[in-house]
Amino acid sequence: MRILMASHGYPPVLSGVTLVVQKVARAMVRRGHEVTVITASDQKETYEHEDEGVRVLRRRGASNPWWKEAPIPFIAQKDLDEIVADTRPDIIHAHDSGLLGVQIARMNNYKHLPRVASCYFVPRFVARYLSWNDEPQEVIENVALAYSVWLYNQFHCVVFSTEAHREFFVHDGLDVASTVISNGVDTERYHPGDDGVREVEARYNLPAGPRILFVSRLARDKEIDVLIRGVKRLSGPQQAHLLLVGRGDEREALETLRDELGLQECVHFLGYVPEEDLPAIYRASDLFSMMSIYEVQSIPTLQALATGLPVVAADAVALPEIVHDGINGFLVPPRNPEALATAWTSILRSPEMATRMGQESLVIVREHAETYTFDQYESLYREVIAASREG
Repeated sequence: MRILMASHGYPPVLSGVTLVVQKVARAMVRRGHEVTVITASDQKETYEHEDEGVRVLRRRGASNPWWKEAPIPFIAQKDLDEIVADTRPDIIHAHDSGLLGVQIARMNNYKHLPRVASCYFVPRFVARYLSWNDEPQEVIENVALAYSVWLYNQFHCVVFSTEAHREFFVHDGLDVASTVISNGVDTERYHPGDDGVREVEARYNLPAGPRILFVSRLARDKEIDVLIRGVKRLSGPQQAHLLLVGRGDEREALETLRDELGLQECVHFLGYVPEEDLPAIYRASDLFSMMSIYEVQSIPTLQALATGLPVVAADAVALPEIVHDGINGFLVPPRNPEALATAWTSILRSPEMATRMGQESLVIVREHAETYTFDQYESLYREVIAASREG
């Protein structure tokens, strides 16, 4: 099977989407398929390279005002047609909802090719970045919704990572076939224990005492300021350290907030942590927290579950599908530092509760082992190709 993928980015540009694209592409190669990925260049120049058997075609991109690290891919339609003619794919998989996704959906010269798309966002996410103040504007959100439903209805099948996310789009007009495939997590790499803990504690100078972990891009949509304000509301024996792992455009603003609140000793920016160290960083932590109200699944939260950590998360979008309130953690109202601190305190003051919740996390994450993800994608590709040929 020859698979052509289109993505807004690809590592070394890091996000949940780019990492999913990379691991699915690599997995399909390991299973004997040919995979080509079209994406924006991370070096501003067009070039081609191979990533563990994946052919990666990087094209020039436009500057991204909302994410400096990730250019917006721009590929001339003629160039795209030439890539399709060269790779002769059996199926095309779009992981981009912007211009590249539109180009894939509207390829007039290759209408016969089966095409699937993965959706990784909710319209409120777009509205957050396009609004003129810090609150998403309803009119922008409605336009983003209408656009995205129109776009995904051009494909033969749309993939969502959670049922809550799929239902949102189906309710608002998606009428093509759709399915749910978890982004998955490597449960062999992410597991409980103390493997590598002492090494990362020394390497990253981790502070002694309870550690609350956050892993993701340092971006506005992650609501990291709520985590920092939550630390301010901790006190006494429950005082803990917040470890922020990741890089992004918001780091300077978040450091300023930390300093204004006098939390220099409690909030620690670890920056980019390479994959080889990341599982031990989870194992060195006591609980995980994610307060973003835009998560359609959250790979870092899955990694926390696989490590056997209790989780405190925002009660929003799809997080309740993997964080069950009172079972493997707590769900708290979005943008509520007081409720966040209260939930943290409940876990930190009760080792028995933390252990019980961590065990429940391991149960919940079983169905998200990434080998199932790869099986489902491979089956989906075969099914869509077969249906297209029959049609």
